[in-house]
Amino acid sequence: MAKRTTRKSGTLTRQGRRVMPALRRTAQRARAVAEKAHLTVGEVIAAAFDTSGGELGEVLELVTSPQMTRALGRRIILEG
Repeated sequence: MAKRTTRKSGTLTRQGRRVMPALRRTAQRARAVAEKAHLTVGEVIAAAFDTSGGELGEVLELVTSPQMTRALGRRIILEG
């Protein structure tokens, strides 16, 4: 809803806008980049194994981290 403010010349209407929460905003940008790259979940997990040196615990921490969630724009949950 527009708010009104007064000036010397009369009243003006201001249009306010709500800011999107930061996580959704960054996820939206990351999702657009990820769609261009076409990564599969298997490729992401394989890259995590390469990065962590094959340690399963480190792979789980890396893949389920908030940074990975922001980078991919999706949350990955692994059961096992």
